[in-house]
Amino acid sequence: MLSQDGSTALVFNGEIYNFRELRERLEGKGCEFKTRSDTEILLQLYLEKQEAMLGEINGMFSFAIWDEARRRLFLARDRLGKKPLYYFRHGSRLSFSSELFSLLKDVMVMRNLSEQALFEYLIYDFIPAPHTIFRDVYKLPAAHTAMFDESGLIVRRYWQHSATENIRDYSETKANLEKLLEDSVRMRLVSDVPLGAFLSGGIDSTLVTSFMCKETSSKVNTFSISFPKTSHDESRWSGMAANFLGTDHRDFLSEYDVEEVFGKLVRHFGEPFGDSSAVPTWRLCQLTRQKVTVALSGDGGDELFGGYERYLARRFQLAYDLIPHAVRERIIEPLVGFLPETTDYYGTSFIKKLKLFLRASSRIRRNSLALVPGTFSAGEVSRLTGIDYRLEQDPVIMTAREWLGLDPVTHMMFTDMQTYLAEDILTKVDRMSMAHGLEVRCPLLDYRLVDLACRMPLSFKIRGMTTKRILRDVADGRIPKPIIKRSKYGFQIPLGARFKSNLKKWAEERLFDFSHSFFQRDFVAELWAEHQRGRADHAHKIWLILCFNEWYTQFGV
Repeated sequence: MLSQDGSTALVFNGEIYNFRELRERLEGKGCEFKTRSDTEILLQLYLEKQEAMLGEINGMFSFAIWDEARRRLFLARDRLGKKPLYYFRHGSRLSFSSELFSLLKDVMVMRNLSEQALFEYLIYDFIPAPHTIFRDVYKLPAAHTAMFDESGLIVRRYWQHSATENIRDYSETKANLEKLLEDSVRMRLVSDVPLGAFLSGGIDSTLVTSFMCKETSSKVNTFSISFPKTSHDESRWSGMAANFLGTDHRDFLSEYDVEEVFGKLVRHFGEPFGDSSAVPTWRLCQLTRQKVTVALSGDGGDELFGGYERYLARRFQLAYDLIPHAVRERIIEPLVGFLPETTDYYGTSFIKKLKLFLRASSRIRRNSLALVPGTFSAGEVSRLTGIDYRLEQDPVIMTAREWLGLDPVTHMMFTDMQTYLAEDILTKVDRMSMAHGLEVRCPLLDYRLVDLACRMPLSFKIRGMTTKRILRDVADGRIPKPIIKRSKYGFQIPLGARFKSNLKKWAEERLFDFSHSFFQRDFVAELWAEHQRGRADHAHKIWLILCFNEWYTQFGV
């Protein structure tokens, strides 16, 4: 979109939820608009305030503005990282895009693989911003701007959530949270196309849907995906939520071929991405789009309100570390490591939980900043690739360093919020939904709500063994009590069992038929053999290797 005089140009990806209020304010100052779009609002805000415009915007966005009068390019990404923005600088030239695939169409972009980024991918399942798989291509991090002009490129953070526990009244905070959540949902219901909601039957999605039902006169369309006869299945919970809220619910079975969608998934991410829940997310978005164009989700509740079991485990780790070193490393850990693993969902497997706990404890003892869980350990990645890992260049470690001084659990939560949430969860949902033309909106990630949550003391979120304490209290009376009382259940696909059955031949062919020299074949063979024997569940490690191999084949580095 161009300004009236043609001197300022905007390209924009996303949604501005408070555009109506902004329009009214601008019209009150004499501005005239030719359209009803939020794009024109953004352009006018820039003309009025330049970079300061970002303080007024509530939404998910990435955009670029060329200012001819000032001879500069202004790039921005939303506060939580819902929308992507990639860029490549070559001297006095800058290319940018919302997708890596299209950025590579610029013949100046060099496809030099970043070994550091590959190492980080194998640890975290994703490549943390500002890194990408290409050495000279960068992601603009969430809540950052980039200003490019004749003097060069300046990247800076424009927003940071609070880290000060200045809230003490629990009842008042709960009431404020309810009001903010209600307003956040209401803002995200403004649409001229059909809306619905993802409804897994967890606390977050059910609570968001309950507020949506309150604001909507007609029946709300809700959607979920299930894995019948597996430990990963949540269909009874989503059904219970739908019945309670009176929604028009569709539960899709996951009876489809991973082989059919695998190549498409890899292409849409544009770089290696190893979160296997992208597969059911793809299917859920594909089927949801047949009915609606916009869907609300409950993303963000775990990071904001302490929903992951690893936050509880962090407290136990502190106590476990008091056990003498010799007892831990010569008796407890070898004995647990000898126990065989099933391919059941980890939430229903005590042995898997115990092994995850011990691995996390060992990882954090070695490096107190290694708070985000990994699939491969750094030692395993070195065995697999032979690559040297530069710890001081790891963006996840750098983020964790920013929050030193906080209590151990909040330290972990804040690190998750700026890394795992932005570059895994939100990346997955954005790419899989956009692949089908479905827009997903996240009321729990309204920046006002994020700031409130981050100012709460930890006791408002976790008390004893209860996670999401304040969110459960807000949900009381709004959603079924069994859902309020249930524990966290991850959105996972039963890959472990499938790699031993219907996906065995397919996976084996791709695991050992790679056209690059980054992986040690003997180590890959060892992982595969241990998985097949039931010695360990290496499903996610195998999946990461498969995804990289497919990406390398497609992108021809």
